[in-house]
Amino acid sequence: MKNFLFITLLTPSLIFGMHHKANPIIFYLDLDVAEGKSAEVNEFVDYLVTTVKKTEPKTMYYKYWISDDMKKVSLMEVYHSNEDAIFHMNAFLEAPHREKFLETFLVTNFQVLGNTNDELKEIMAPFTTDHRTLINGFQRKKWVIKNK
Repeated sequence: MKNFLFITLLTPSLIFGMHHKANPIIFYLDLDVAEGKSAEVNEFVDYLVTTVKKTEPKTMYYKYWISDDMKKVSLMEVYHSNEDAIFHMNAFLEAPHREKFLETFLVTNFQVLGNTNDELKEIMAPFTTDHRTLINGFQRKKWVIKNK
């Protein structure tokens, strides 16, 4: 629930400015760092971020967060459409770093948020079947958090 609330708070700023008929696809992953891999996580994540930024121009948002003890990582990815998410998955399946990713991180939770089509569901099947569609909500054009 805490993760879903986190996503809910971030999503408006991610899709703000997108046309009202946009169909963003959001990947949210909880990852455990594999035993003995903590020391190399920061460097590997730097490589992943640089690679995705250079090779996937339609990836809107791609960020990692790590716990203080370096044992847990959260990853959030946002794509404009099913097609952009499929492009990312195809890139990942062919990537030279795919095996290292799967050896470094153990996926404990993987949610795909948005109106996913059958093609995306099929390519995601080896990784997750947890697809969630929006049932209700709103987006403010501008939101401010004030300190009390």
